[in-house]
Amino acid sequence: MALQFSVLWQLVIFLSAAQHSLGAKFEYVLEDESIFSECLDPPPGYANISGLVDFSNVNLEMGPDGVHVRGYVTSTWDIQPKDRVEGQLHLLRFERGSWQPTILNMSSKDFCKRFLDPNQYWYDMFTRHIINQNDAQEKCMNYKGTVFYLEPYTFKMIFSNGSPLPPGRNRMVLHLVAVDENNVPRPNGICFEIKGDFYKME
Repeated sequence: MALQFSVLWQLVIFLSAAQHSLGAKFEYVLEDESIFSECLDPPPGYANISGLVDFSNVNLEMGPDGVHVRGYVTSTWDIQPKDRVEGQLHLLRFERGSWQPTILNMSSKDFCKRFLDPNQYWYDMFTRHIINQNDAQEKCMNYKGTVFYLEPYTFKMIFSNGSPLPPGRNRMVLHLVAVDENNVPRPNGICFEIKGDFYKME
């Protein structure tokens, strides 16, 4: 009973905050120009962003309007073409000297089906800027060595929805795992973080 009440109370708080922020835009201002950082507590066997893609041919430069991106990335994840990629994102807020979980989480049971979906958060931030869209659609992250050529653009994280976005220092923790044809997760998952601060835009 206490657990049910707790869940209900969290839902009430979430909906109330969402109502007040409906239509508001927030920018997630990055801590540094490298964008991605190591997970503080990755699951055993998980690699960082370099286990997913090789960024050595990308130039990242912080500017007043965001991170300027030029170059191309190459897929480095050693999984199979028929694997299904599951993804999870958790937002944590730094409060009273420690990282606290928030109720803001996202998950996708089949990331590659939504890889190029314009309605997804990551589309404007990354996948819309892939020049070779046909390769991206066909191969996603399942073919090691696939090159994704990027048009020069400015990486900015703008959110416009009804979710309450906590101010102050935050961590977006992203997990990716490949699941084989027998529905068994592979051990070589990916974990990386994006650190920054939310600011409400005028």
